[in-house]
Amino acid sequence: MTAAENLISGDELKAAAFRFSGEMRIRIEREQGGLPSVFDSWFIRVVKKLADFDPGCSWEDSVRENAQHAADGGSLRWDLTRLRLFLDRWQQGRFVDYGRRERSQAHYHPRFGTEFGIDVLLTCQGAPSLMRWRGLPLMKNVFDFAMYPALIAELRPRTIFEIGSGSGASAIWFADTMDLYGIEGHIYSVDLKKVDIKHPRISFLGGDCRNPASLFDPAALRAPRPFLVVEDAHQNVGAVLEHMHSFLSARDYLVVEDSDVKRDAIRSFLSSCPGGYVVDTKFTDNFGRNATCAPDSIFMRT
Repeated sequence: MTAAENLISGDELKAAAFRFSGEMRIRIEREQGGLPSVFDSWFIRVVKKLADFDPGCSWEDSVRENAQHAADGGSLRWDLTRLRLFLDRWQQGRFVDYGRRERSQAHYHPRFGTEFGIDVLLTCQGAPSLMRWRGLPLMKNVFDFAMYPALIAELRPRTIFEIGSGSGASAIWFADTMDLYGIEGHIYSVDLKKVDIKHPRISFLGGDCRNPASLFDPAALRAPRPFLVVEDAHQNVGAVLEHMHSFLSARDYLVVEDSDVKRDAIRSFLSSCPGGYVVDTKFTDNFGRNATCAPDSIFMRT
């Protein structure tokens, strides 16, 4: 892996902060009825405090000097770090190359590339019991419980392919979400052991990831677009991704769940189709960097 990218700093940091502040104020008025979110209020407060320092010095130097004399110096250091991390992500834009995401991972949790502690990651599916959907255990975390509906609402997929059915709860949840947004479409959900549930929107299938061509009938792979492909089977991942790639078109989405243990397979897959996919940070980072079970792996086909 190449060296980590430097975190935004100096004049670039100030410019990004003031640029985001302007966009944020417009959003608050036009989209939020003048009501700032918790994040908005924090951002405005921190930038105001930093802007009061000597404009000839960087905010990093000013905070470092202030921390030696002020009682809240430690708090301001924390605020500055969070500000830099957020703006570093924001200034990269929405669609980011996977390699760049990996390089910036050095600023975050070494395994998951997220700003959350392991305690959050351990419990975000529910502890001591899982979240449930229609009485079935739903193997999704609380961030994805909000992220997937947002993705489905924007993409409006006509066809969802789920590789790894589990109990069937997630396919039913996807179907209910499509109903909620008035999306006409169908879900194909496959697992080694076919789920024994009947649903008008879902075809539960049996298939083996060791033979990716067995997962879906070729006719299904010619279904209406856009496609949303969700890989959650953890078996023969590289070959499965390569197989599904041949059926994906521009602006289709590919989500690889639990990707912290699949990075080698993802790198190999992406190297075979350079420039073919970008990470959509609107969904990976909306609740914080990689607040999802698919860190750096909510992809849009280009």
